[in-house]
Amino acid sequence: MKYRLFQVLSTFLQSVLSSVVRAVVTTLVFGACVVGMAHYLGVPLPSAHQLLGKLEGLSKLARVLS
Repeated sequence: MKYRLFQVLSTFLQSVLSSVVRAVVTTLVFGACVVGMAHYLGVPLPSAHQLLGKLEGLSKLARVLS
C-alpha cells in the first residue's frame, strides 16, 4: 500500500518519457526530410559551423541586452 505512490509516479513518468521520445524522434525525422528536400531542390543552406556562429551571436546579444 505504501508503494502505491511510487507505482503511480512510475507509470506517469514512463508515459511522459515515451511521449517526449516520440516527439523528439518525429521532429528529427521531419527536419531531416525537410533539409534533404531543400538540398535536393538546390536551396542554399548554411553549414553547421555557420549556424553555431549565429547561436554564439545570439548569446552575445542576450548578454548585452541583460
